[in-house]
Amino acid sequence: MAHKLSFDAEQFLAMSVEDRVQLCRQMAERAQELADAAAPKFRADYLEIAKHWLTLADEMERAASGAKIETGH
Repeated sequence: MAHKLSFDAEQFLAMSVEDRVQLCRQMAERAQELADAAAPKFRADYLEIAKHWLTLADEMERAASGAKIETGH
């Protein structure tokens, strides 16, 4: 199964918050898949990467929600 996920910081910063959150969640899903298939000595590292992608997505979503509440949008 070929995955075409890639990460480019400039492209990421040019995305809307919603698109950034979606990409972070996709990257977390891919890291989870890699953890599931990894040798035991690498599994925890992939799981940690997945956790960080999800944390980033959650924090961006929370910040965006807070900004919408503050501005009334």
